Amino acid sequence: MIDMQPKNILLFIVSVLLALLLMTLFSSYYTTPQGTVREGIAIGGKMLRYPTVDILFRQEEKENHKVDELIKDTKTIVKEEDVVTVADTITAPPDSLDTNAMGKIYYPGNRIDYIRDLKKRLRKGICQIVHYGDSQLEGDRITAYVRNRLQMAYSGGGPGFVPIKVVYGQNSLDITTSPQWERYAFFDRKQRKGVAHNKYGLFATYSRFTPYYALPVDTTKVKFTTASFTVKPSVKSYARLRNYTKFALYYGNTTTPVDIRVYQDGVLIREDALIADGQAHAYRLNFTTTPAELKVEFLTRVSPDFYGITLDAAAGVRMDNVAMRGEAGRIFTRMNYPNIRQMSVGRPVDIFIFQYGGNTIPYMRTEHQLREYVQGLLYNMKYLKKANPTAMLMLIGPGDMTTSQNGKLVTYPMLPKLNEIMKEQCLENGIAYFSLYEAMGGTNSMETWVKKGMAASDYVHFTPKGTQLISEVFYQCLHNDLNAVE
Repeated sequence: MIDMQPKNILLFIVSVLLALLLMTLFSSYYTTPQGTVREGIAIGGKMLRYPTVDILFRQEEKENHKVDELIKDTKTIVKEEDVVTVADTITAPPDSLDTNAMGKIYYPGNRIDYIRDLKKRLRKGICQIVHYGDSQLEGDRITAYVRNRLQMAYSGGGPGFVPIKVVYGQNSLDITTSPQWERYAFFDRKQRKGVAHNKYGLFATYSRFTPYYALPVDTTKVKFTTASFTVKPSVKSYARLRNYTKFALYYGNTTTPVDIRVYQDGVLIREDALIADGQAHAYRLNFTTTPAELKVEFLTRVSPDFYGITLDAAAGVRMDNVAMRGEAGRIFTRMNYPNIRQMSVGRPVDIFIFQYGGNTIPYMRTEHQLREYVQGLLYNMKYLKKANPTAMLMLIGPGDMTTSQNGKLVTYPMLPKLNEIMKEQCLENGIAYFSLYEAMGGTNSMETWVKKGMAASDYVHFTPKGTQLISEVFYQCLHNDLNAVE
């Protein structure tokens, strides 16, 4: 018979509460394969859902409305369809380099000297920029906006680098191919296993129109293949991106003779052969005006690896977009260095901009993991700088990313710390840093970006409107800094 005396009942209730509290001490945060965060106790391969001790200290988070300030304060937005023929109309720059309402770029060492060097490069005859990043850059997103802005301010034209086989949407150029073409990307881990070499060049990808053959191969028994691609200025692009007179076709791994024919507006203008020595080369053409249509045809038994094409104005800013879906920025050191160096000689880089971090956040658990990741990323940045010794480096960190934590939308727990470490390590290693996370508004800002139609429902990627806004924020920070120094 149970003794129902009040003291025994109280003792029982206290014991239960203490047991429940003790369970919170064993409960931890776990990230599911889908990227959501759950609290619970791991038991074997399963998890018992249970709150952590943090439940005792949680406070209701207020909505972060920084995006409202950005929308209000960032007035000069160039739309995709705008015909840009006027000079840059950005308002007068501030008198100092203090943090503004939108965020800031952090510079290493003597920031005045760093900014002055940036300005000097942008002003010279040709300034070559390469913008590497993850899926936030697909389809020339962000890059196209910044490129157009810089070309408006410092002259230039053309979309820069474009792969021959376009996998994602591309608004900056109309490019179509014959059916045989396939893309090979080093950042596609499954795909690269089928390739016997690691010569992917400066753009980490290439296209070809015949399959790989097991070596050695008797090419006389391989049939001839004809393939082609056609490029036209895109009506969806900025006006300056539709203005180019310099064409270059980058290729390598050429093992058999390759005939090439080039047609401008339907008229044959060049009949030639590619260099078949296996090395990286560029086939270049110059025009007095932008061709309305440019068609390139090939005839060969075995396709070379075509790294892509570049389309530029004769002078000014050139900015290449290199998007790598799913990548975290640590693959460059596994690619062939002489191949990268060879391509860099023909297209030397003045400024490298890297934009990574988002793809690693869901899998980070400790500060040690974060530091290892950032150290590896910076090592890869320096690897490319080795092939371009005079190049300046800049890193754009990930924006705010939201996960579900027991049914509530919150910033990924390790994201703020990653932002701090990126900033710290960049400044210690001579690299400029722009915090996309801070510019968006910091912790829990993404939810409001989604509500305002500025970010997608995955709580990671920007919508077209959001892309324009965050690109303009970055550009204005850079523009203001450049104009604050002589």
